[in-house]
Amino acid sequence: MLRTVTRRPSATRHGLTRTGVALLLASVGLVGLSTTASAEAQVTVADESGAAVSTVAAGGVVTVSGTGFQSVQGGAGGIYVVFGWVDDPEGGSWRPSEGGATGADYLYAPDTEDAQNAGFQRFVAFPGAGTAVAANGGEIAADGTWTTPLTVPSAQFEAVDRAGAAVPVDCTQVQCGIITFGAHGIKNATNETFTPVTFGDPAADAAAAEAAAAEAAAAEEAAAAEQAAPSDEVTTEDASTEATDPSEAGTEATDAPTDSPTPGTDDDALLSPGLRLALSIAGGVAALTVLVVLGIRKIRAREAQGSTTGAPAAPQTGEVPDDDTSSDEGPGTGR
Repeated sequence: MLRTVTRRPSATRHGLTRTGVALLLASVGLVGLSTTASAEAQVTVADESGAAVSTVAAGGVVTVSGTGFQSVQGGAGGIYVVFGWVDDPEGGSWRPSEGGATGADYLYAPDTEDAQNAGFQRFVAFPGAGTAVAANGGEIAADGTWTTPLTVPSAQFEAVDRAGAAVPVDCTQVQCGIITFGAHGIKNATNETFTPVTFGDPAADAAAAEAAAAEAAAAEEAAAAEQAAPSDEVTTEDASTEATDPSEAGTEATDAPTDSPTPGTDDDALLSPGLRLALSIAGGVAALTVLVVLGIRKIRAREAQGSTTGAPAAPQTGEVPDDDTSSDEGPGTGR
């Protein structure tokens, strides 16, 4: 006897419907609680100048910044930012959301959780969280960004395993870097990242530091020598001031004695022999003229003096004085 099979409503369809409703409600709840950036979470490391770096120095302080992180307004916890090592960094099996455990799948430099710790660990809280007062690394902004300083430990440090025992970590042998994961035991895959960094060569760093110190010392010595140099040297500015000061220039020109030209100067070299002879003759004639004029003046002065006193003029040599007793007859009268 054949059995008729009637088709019943699919239980799978009802199950999928219930699952879809649950997912919808969950997504609505997440939208109401958090703001998640569209890009994947990324972390950058910068030095004191603000330049992004992938090489760090032991004991140095770097600035760690994140973008694309999930920020839950008023949510409990936040993220931890630490320096350490992770197992399987490419595969991501170290992540707490993938079952990874601290002390086994990832190790980091130990530190206290208070605000005044050594700087190896930073707690970045969600905004408005009740634990935000304990945050020593700031808050995750609503757009998923954050920034905090982090102190780099030595390249060889001791972490703590699951049993609380010390575990040596040598960053010169294994890949170390900056780790972020959910704080207070909260697992959040979006906020789990590992950013690898390397330590610089200590010898090269020491040589560079020594060279920089020597350069600075040389610059200081040069500056000191320049300040100690004699100040009586005339600089270009001083010379320009002296040359352009009319009052000082006039005073110096007035006080300076005027020297008469001396033979053999450049002015004599400009005169031709003929011109020199003409000037000599003219000078002689001028001197003779002066002597003649002076002689005439002396004679006239004497004549004027004689006429004023009334004295007879002295007879001249060869002249015969007049004789009033002489005869009126001329010679040859026969008397």
